[in-house]
Amino acid sequence: MTDLDRIFRPRSVAIIGASTDPRKVGGRPLHFLKKHGFNGDIWPVNPRKDQIEGFQCFPNIESLPGVPDVAVILLGPSLVIPAVKELSEMGCGGAIILTGGFAEAGENGKERQKSLKTAAASMRLLGPNTIGLLNLRNGVILSASGALDEKSLQSGSVAVVSQSGGILGSLFSRATARGIGLSYLAATGNEVDIEVSDVMAFLSDDEETKAVAVYLETLRNPEAFREAASLLSTAGKKLIVYKVGRSETGAQAAASHTGALVGEDGLFDAFFRQVGAIRVKRYSDLIDLASGLSLTPIVKGNRLAILTHTGGAAGLVADLCGIVGFETPAPSLETAGKLRRLLEDEGFAPDRNPVDLTLSGLDPEIVYRAIITLSTSNEYDSIVAVVGSSSVGRPYMVADPVIRAAATEDLPIVVYTSAHTPAIVTKLNGKGVAVFDAPEACASLLAASLQPDGENNERAPALVEPINLPTVSGQLNELECREIFASFGIPAVKAIGIKNSAEGPDAASTLGDSVVIKILSREILHKTEIGGVKIGVSSRNCEKACDDIASAVNRHGISTNEGFIIQENLSGATEMIIGFYNDPVLGPAIMIGAGGTRAELLNDTASCVLPVSVADIRTMLASLRMFPLLKGYRGSTAANIDGLVEIIARFAHMCGCLGSRLVEAEINPLFVDDKEILPRAGDGILIFSN
Repeated sequence: MTDLDRIFRPRSVAIIGASTDPRKVGGRPLHFLKKHGFNGDIWPVNPRKDQIEGFQCFPNIESLPGVPDVAVILLGPSLVIPAVKELSEMGCGGAIILTGGFAEAGENGKERQKSLKTAAASMRLLGPNTIGLLNLRNGVILSASGALDEKSLQSGSVAVVSQSGGILGSLFSRATARGIGLSYLAATGNEVDIEVSDVMAFLSDDEETKAVAVYLETLRNPEAFREAASLLSTAGKKLIVYKVGRSETGAQAAASHTGALVGEDGLFDAFFRQVGAIRVKRYSDLIDLASGLSLTPIVKGNRLAILTHTGGAAGLVADLCGIVGFETPAPSLETAGKLRRLLEDEGFAPDRNPVDLTLSGLDPEIVYRAIITLSTSNEYDSIVAVVGSSSVGRPYMVADPVIRAAATEDLPIVVYTSAHTPAIVTKLNGKGVAVFDAPEACASLLAASLQPDGENNERAPALVEPINLPTVSGQLNELECREIFASFGIPAVKAIGIKNSAEGPDAASTLGDSVVIKILSREILHKTEIGGVKIGVSSRNCEKACDDIASAVNRHGISTNEGFIIQENLSGATEMIIGFYNDPVLGPAIMIGAGGTRAELLNDTASCVLPVSVADIRTMLASLRMFPLLKGYRGSTAANIDGLVEIIARFAHMCGCLGSRLVEAEINPLFVDDKEILPRAGDGILIFSN
């Protein structure tokens, strides 16, 4: 038994502040428990009543006949804390605090919430300012939501967790209207104790829950969320997330290119992908996709058959499924022949996919036999049946044959209704067939159900452990950055540091006919913007170039007493950027993208939260608009992508090792070419806290 079992699966419930009026907030929890068949003990507490709805009423907590597994608190804010303290001291398993007036109500409320946590001691708390929780299989309705005043509640395999009580009620209503059965629902409210991740972890042990839908406004503990998501994944349960809002802190302006390029919401996309969650961008998809994933078997390949009696809607599905990697191959001659024999219609073209049954698609028997023909052909891995407006009001035409076929076939069968067909949607969901009224959600379901390509046997990157970690502080100059990069196995373009311009020609002569000259300074982040860089300088012009750089830098009030860098001039290599930053919510993260002086102009980036895997790095690279260039665009030679993955992994490892004192890190440009050598750093930034 977990520490949340007594809250979600109680054998006894105390209702502190119970009302006799079921129309009021204080009367609803007891009314719902009775109405929906909770078979445990119910102990209402109200000093002014002897009985409520046939249950003995107790004057105070002390007089309860036993220790409740859970208590629902419906008192005013000033009375909540002493009640919580008393419940905790008697050994109550947990309290659900429906009362508001805590952290959401200003500074006084925040102080009150701190006192609430202290009063609870080891007792678990849900809320405050929550609408409560539901366990629909056991009639545990510990909520005051008016949305629950239904004649009956349909249980199922989808759980819903929300930080908003109003949204929880909305999702419950949507599920009920669409025939989607739910297992548990919980609104975490102010999260003084129990957070979304705690409920996710609890649900990972529930055998009947197959998918968890989560509505997030903020993420207070990313690491706990990551761990809970891992538990769900290990248990074979799908996690679907709808995330809104920005962090309370907000993104802090950073000095490097990295800070200007990253976007908080993009990092959340990466984080959810890393932890195995499916993020939906449309609110209506949250409950629908969770339901679909709980019902749909694994899709073993990307060969999709689309069966329809409305060509336009089927084309839309084919297009959207194609975007997420599905193919729609035409039926074989044998399968097309079987389909042709199903109906006699000159307009029927069974050698195409989508397979358009035309008006014959309104005959339930033909629809059923067509599905069976496609399913047993061994030519497809999944089927989408598309329902048009001709079926409105006549669910038997499409719903019945699909339900009949799904009962005997192992192939995943999904339905898309292009018209408003609530009767079809409700019937299919109720019979365990995934159905959507948005083609995007249909495509998302298939993509999320697709079986991964075997095991990833890619070798781990060869990470380098430095002998000693640096103890520096503040911003480092480029030569100092190069030393630290090298200690972690990150090579750099050949370069020589000089103290004054007179040393320039001799240094340049060892690096080729053309060199790059840069100012060396701890005061400058972006050298190009203040005239601190010259490219393509010959050795005979090197001294003058150094003097020109010094003059330009001095005009900006910056000292040149650290000297200059003379660097090999590379041409033909692709320029990229790798950066590190601390997100105020998600913590340490890296960014990669198109680099060089035009990095911000191009704004082609991808991010990941640390730690990162090789798979994370390859996913980031593949998401860049410039990725075709790295692969060898239009016949050009492909870049050393394996080497690039290696360097990004080493950079991420470096950032993790340098720890919390690292404020920012960046390599820009990182030169990536087609040779069998590792990409090399062309410039770098490292900033440490003091």
